[in-house]
Amino acid sequence: MNLPLADEAHALFVPASARVAAVLARQQAASLSEGPPSAELRIERINRVINLLLDNQQALCDALAKDFTWRSHDQSLLADVLLPVQGLKYARDRVRQWMRPQRRKAELGSGWLGAKAEIHFQPLGTIGIISPWNFPIAIALGPLAEALAAGNRAILLFSDQSPATASLLIELLARQFDDTEVAGFIGGAELGAAFSALPLDHLVFTGSPRVGRLVMRAAAENLTPLTLELGGKSPTIIGRGADLQNAAKRIWGGKGVSAGQACIAPDYVFVHEDDLERLLTFMQVEMQRLFPTLLNNPDYTAMATPGQYQRMQACLQDAREHCVRVIEVNPANEDLSASRKIAPTLVVDPPDSTRVMQEEVFGPLLPIRGYRDIKEVLEYINAHPRPLALYYFGDNRAEAKHVLERTHSGGACINEVMQHLFQTDLPFGGCGHSGFGRYRGGYGFKAFSLERSVFTPPRVDVMGLLRPPYGRLFRRVIGALLKP
Repeated sequence: MNLPLADEAHALFVPASARVAAVLARQQAASLSEGPPSAELRIERINRVINLLLDNQQALCDALAKDFTWRSHDQSLLADVLLPVQGLKYARDRVRQWMRPQRRKAELGSGWLGAKAEIHFQPLGTIGIISPWNFPIAIALGPLAEALAAGNRAILLFSDQSPATASLLIELLARQFDDTEVAGFIGGAELGAAFSALPLDHLVFTGSPRVGRLVMRAAAENLTPLTLELGGKSPTIIGRGADLQNAAKRIWGGKGVSAGQACIAPDYVFVHEDDLERLLTFMQVEMQRLFPTLLNNPDYTAMATPGQYQRMQACLQDAREHCVRVIEVNPANEDLSASRKIAPTLVVDPPDSTRVMQEEVFGPLLPIRGYRDIKEVLEYINAHPRPLALYYFGDNRAEAKHVLERTHSGGACINEVMQHLFQTDLPFGGCGHSGFGRYRGGYGFKAFSLERSVFTPPRVDVMGLLRPPYGRLFRRVIGALLKP
């Protein structure tokens, strides 16, 4: 919303939390006064977001690169432009279909007489979306697609750890939308806490389990429904006899996206102990092929923040202090110390006491552990919090089925990693410790809608048979209904 200069100057002195609350109040008032938007308006709003992305591709990639000190433009186009555009188009093309009331069976034979039992989809109101720093565009605009399709308004909170991208997105959204439709803000932990405590109609949070718990506690005060995507340690299992070269290629194809700073990146790998050394060789060859140089390589992304860089260095130091075998793959032997880049690194057979096995890695370090029997792998995975994703490599269909049946994860891939996120017809979300709730594939439309049960009786008062005074006819009807 464009403010007069005096109001705009005054707004600078208003706390961010108060400004967010004021926008929420305006959105809620607009929802009440205007009612549910038409299919045409929903589609038009989604198209505005699509145009925002398509018209500003270079500027968005430049902003991401600035926030990371360097981030691959091509990977930014793939993950932070193409991915949300796909989701937006998918939602746009199905708005009319999703909005239609769904028919259900009218009981007691009343359907034959014209009764209707239906589910109507009504906008909840204002959807809050808290986006993290690692994929600030895709993770904000992904849920927004189905929030708009469901007829809602939205407030987006971007991380202050990606200030250039956040500032640009807020500016671009303000050009496309009045703040009674969609508004964006930037903030850290303090604003995030205040935002989570607002009486939003649904809140989507992506981040760590630790912060997710805080968000859930704050939202509980207003009984705000939540979608939580919390990441976690996503395991990769390589079955005995699997194509190790193919596994190495696909694992690093995923792990190399944003240098592993992705919530669904392969976090650690289990491989049969007899195949361990061969896999390590294939891994090194593949990393050298993907990234023959690192320092000035436009395809290789730096750590997003100084804190993230320091944490990776601390994990490496911790592994060495545990006398763990560490294989750093730096083909050109470059000095990376003046940058925030960390070389792809294999951490071989680290014990559970190491940081790389206790924490979500979220970087280019890849622990690889040997196993003797698949049973011990499943026992290990099931003894730890349920992950956001799980990956299995191998041609043994029975074993793949066994792995899927005996483990839990938000999503999974067979002989691939991370690609389930790029399937717009599949829902995305976590499981247990890695979150709950789903969006994409129409699941967000339902999550951000009130699924309202509506019954319209027939003209003939069939239900009158079920009201007093009760008599012989009532008992005959009840007797018939109670038959096994």
